[in-house]
Order: sequence, then C-alpha cells, then structure tokens
Amino acid sequence: MTALTPTAASASNTPSDPRRSTRGLLLATLGIPVVIILMLLAFLAPSINSGAQDLPLALSAPQAVQDQLLTQLDTAAPGVFDVTVVADGEAVAGAVENREAIGGITITADESGQQIEVVTASGAGSPYAALLTNLATTLEAQSDAQAVAAAQAQGADAATLLQVQQEASASQTVTVTDVAPLTEADPSGVGLSAIALPLVFGGMASGVILSLVLRTSPWRRALGAVAIAALGGLCVAAVLQTWFGAVDGSFLLLWAGLSLGIAAISLTLIGLQETLGYAGFGLGAVLMLFVSNPLSGLATGWQWLPSGWGTFGQLLPVGAAGTWLRSAAYFDGAGMGASPWVLTAWIVCGLALLALGAYVNARRSRRDRMS
Repeated sequence: MTALTPTAASASNTPSDPRRSTRGLLLATLGIPVVIILMLLAFLAPSINSGAQDLPLALSAPQAVQDQLLTQLDTAAPGVFDVTVVADGEAVAGAVENREAIGGITITADESGQQIEVVTASGAGSPYAALLTNLATTLEAQSDAQAVAAAQAQGADAATLLQVQQEASASQTVTVTDVAPLTEADPSGVGLSAIALPLVFGGMASGVILSLVLRTSPWRRALGAVAIAALGGLCVAAVLQTWFGAVDGSFLLLWAGLSLGIAAISLTLIGLQETLGYAGFGLGAVLMLFVSNPLSGLATGWQWLPSGWGTFGQLLPVGAAGTWLRSAAYFDGAGMGASPWVLTAWIVCGLALLALGAYVNARRSRRDRMS
C-alpha cells in the first residue's frame, strides 16, 4: 500500500484559489442581472414598440374618389397603411387571401349611391381585423361629415343639414367581409399564439436530451431529432385541430410546418453542442428563446412588429414556422413566402454543424489516442 506523501496529501485537500472564487462570484453577481435585463428587453421591446405602421393595404376605387379616400386614410390613420391600388374588388380579395395585404378596401358606385367594402382576414393576426373594422366605421362617419360640411358651406339651414346627413347615410353602405375568419371554437385566435411555447420547448428539450443521452452517436442524435419532431408535430396538430378545433386548413400542411419548426430548432442546438460543447446549448437557447420567439409575431402577425424586426424575425425558425402555420391554418397554404426555405436552411445548417463537430472531435480523439 502506497502512503500519500505530505505534499500529495496537502494538494488533495487544498481548497480552491480564493481569488478564482471571488472572480467567479463577481462575474455571477454582475452577469446574471445583465442576462435578466437582456431577457426582459428581448420580450418587452418588441411589444412596446409594436403597432400599426406601414401595413400593406389593397385599394380598388374609381379614379375620381381615390385621392379623396387616400386623404381620408391619412386623416383617420396617419402612417398606418401602405396603400397599393389594384384593378377591382376581386384583386383586393385576392391580395388579402394570398397574404400580400393585411386587408383591403373596395369602393363601387351606382345609381343608388356609393358602396364601400372593407376586406379583412382575422387569421392574419388579431389586431388587423379590429383595426380595419374601426376604419370602416370611421370612413362612413367621415363621408357623412363631408356631405354635411358641403351643405353648410352653401348656407343650408338645420333642417336641410339633417336631410343631407340622412341621405348621405342612406346612399352609402359600408360592409366588412372577413375572407379568412377564425374558427368558432377559437374566435380570439389564442390557439395559434400558444404554439410558440411547445414549438420552442419541443425543439430545445429534444436537442438537449438527445445530446446528453447519445453523446458518442452524433448521427443517431440527428435521426432521433427528426423522429421526435415528426411525432411531436403530429401530436400538436392533432390537439389543435381535432381536439380543440382551434385551426382549420390542411392537417398535413399543419403537421409538416410544426415538424419542420421543431426539427430546425432541435438540429440547430445539436449542431451547436457538437461544435462548441455545452456553450452551444447556451447560445442556442438564447437564439431560440430570447430572439426568435419574441420576434416571431405569432400572436399578432409579423407586420405588427417594429419596422425591420418583424422581417428579421421571419429569418429565424420560430418566425418562419409561425408564418407557415398561419398560412396552413387559415389561408389554405397561401402566403407562406420564404418560410419553407428558411426552415430548410436552419435544418441544413444544424446538420452541417453536427458534421463539422463530429469530424473535429473524431480527429481530436485519434490524436489523443496516438499521443
């Protein structure tokens, strides 16, 4: 039996360097509050700065009233809409149904007077339908007020002004048409908004667990991530559509979007962990939970986010998955934009990182064995 020398014994019982412990405590004391502030800003800043600004709006109206209507829009909602003039009412409805615009206005005139149709799509995001419905009421009130003001300018008396107002209200009708309504079971649209948490958690949890359980099998991790994503997407789609009735549309398309979204998050975390070690988990968690999630626009639609941030959010997995799912749920798959390519790109990047990390780690292991 070999006895420990005094030097070895004292070394084994030597406490950690007090200076190192102090530095660690100082870093934790200063660093954790900074992280908390960044987390708060990540969720709070987009919410506070969000709102109606330069929202795409389709317009069809006779040439004679286009300028007047644009002036009314600037008066009623300055800076809110980015108006695109289209050929007719069908083009307006088509732009909204294809998610090229958040809503539209069609004005027609005949012998009975002027008719205004405001086209909305509740499935595009909860704020837009309410905004356009209020706009319809405002436009009707402004038109009546303009008719009364014109009569006043001509010196009409009170009785005549009342008659003018009644005739203006009778000759002009404003209707609101919802071309992508929410379901009766979920009239407020909370079902789709609630997808963000299982989407992010499912991808992150599967990535972390697979990396811990299958440490020496990188490609089994990838296969496991794909399998979990497919099964998880199936379960979430079934709960949302067949159990709660929260969404309509193609079940297969909904399933595919959920599965690709979970896989994109999971494979990205697995690739980062293989390349950077446990620091990759931290980087992936920050990216998915504190950047991609608040900038996804799942609750409101990405156009409601601050200018630039909504577009950036669409290049991240949660935002791209949200656009895919909203299109699948309410627009028969129209208006997906680049979301399929964005999710595919994240999956490919995750696999590339996994391959790079596996190659580097294999070379390092061989070199260690040889030495």
